[in-house]
Amino acid sequence: MSDSPADFRFWSRQQVRYRDVDMQQIVYFAKYLEYVDIALDDYFRSLGVVVSETAPLGEYDTAMVHVELDYLAPARYDELIDVGLRVERLGRSSMDVAVEIRRAGEPLVRGRLVLVNFDRAAGRSRPLPERLRHAIAAREAL
Repeated sequence: MSDSPADFRFWSRQQVRYRDVDMQQIVYFAKYLEYVDIALDDYFRSLGVVVSETAPLGEYDTAMVHVELDYLAPARYDELIDVGLRVERLGRSSMDVAVEIRRAGEPLVRGRLVLVNFDRAAGRSRPLPERLRHAIAAREAL
């Protein structure tokens, strides 16, 4: 994968906290998913979709059903990192999302997620809302 920063149209800047590092003084591997989760929330908010508002209405609520992360270099306490997201595919109820975490342009983590729009009450997937589909397609030029 040779994504350049220009390949990602959305970035979320975050700071590594002391609670995020392990005894080796580097970010604990599972914390990278928390950074991605925060970036996803930022991404959808930037499109005008606030999951805490849409989920109770049964419109949009995600379940992460697949995660792949490749760890390339460690992040350390107090560093600023940038989490890039790019929706690569929109399905009927799901989307594939490319992820890259960088520090000062250096790739630290690359990966891929699959998110599914989830109906809590029914316990199954539901179609993506059209307004979200259009907003993502416009941002990502899909």
